[in-house]
Amino acid sequence: MLTPPTDLDPVALVEELAHWGLREPKLEYLPVGFGSHHWRADNPDGSRAFVTVDDLTAGFQGGDDVYSAFSALERAYRTAAALRNGAGLEFVLAPLADDEGAPSRRLGERYAVSVTPFLEGSSSSFGTYETEDERRRIGELLGRLHVVGEAIPADLPRREDLTIPSRSVLSGALENLALPWRTGPFAEPTRALLVAKADELHRSLRSYDARADRLRQRSDGWVVTHGEPHRANLIVDALGELHLIDWDTTLFAPRERDLWIVLDDELTGWGEYTQVVGDVALDADALELYRQRWDLADIAAFVALFRRPHEKDENTTASFGHLRAYLSG
Repeated sequence: MLTPPTDLDPVALVEELAHWGLREPKLEYLPVGFGSHHWRADNPDGSRAFVTVDDLTAGFQGGDDVYSAFSALERAYRTAAALRNGAGLEFVLAPLADDEGAPSRRLGERYAVSVTPFLEGSSSSFGTYETEDERRRIGELLGRLHVVGEAIPADLPRREDLTIPSRSVLSGALENLALPWRTGPFAEPTRALLVAKADELHRSLRSYDARADRLRQRSDGWVVTHGEPHRANLIVDALGELHLIDWDTTLFAPRERDLWIVLDDELTGWGEYTQVVGDVALDADALELYRQRWDLADIAAFVALFRRPHEKDENTTASFGHLRAYLSG
């Protein structure tokens, strides 16, 4: 997110950070990522940490309320910690436990805060992998992730249900296009975009449902997945080693949930992946389902944002730009 939330008390944030041993740190807001807010915390002793504040009302974690969203977030972060500490995956940059052993803490009614080590390195903006070498390296990395499921408690990661977050809001919006929307400056522009694309969105949702029904009948190929292993969630350190960040979407799910964003049309990286996991099958229909789901989930999240009362700021302006890019093609 480009700017910090206006309704977040910075004093309360600093107080919560004390549970991770951060005593009166200097916080610098980092306009990186999307869906969460981030700060660099500089401690008086010279150490650093990376602070994340997740909006539990945004619909990204799943669940119908902030309590279930927080529960889902905490399970995802505990899964990441188990992958790193129990399964020995050194590339997993998992949240740190606080003084009570928790990976995340509630911050007011709306937010949750977590802390990870601050890693010096380079990353890219969101997008597809640009080179064959990148795809091959991440293919091998995902293979290592996908084979360690038995090393963590079976009931720890949440199971993929193939639902689309905020779908009910999107469906409700598509049924209420006749009258003006009055929730904020981007409400009417959003309605206009949906009016033009309503039929196409209905077809896409039906197509997604058919694919989801077929995938639910498949019993093989379910593994612990990251969920969003794109370029922006990959950090390359000074030694050239890869680190995968942002584990809030971790689920037990079909392997294609991760692979769709890595493999190109020639399946570059699949060979490196199977060298790790063995002779497994790749479901092309599942790959397409996850491509489709990514777009539909983003559209639904943006529509949900603009169906709520909102103001015009850098974050909402950027969000509307993303929504328009999805719906103007």
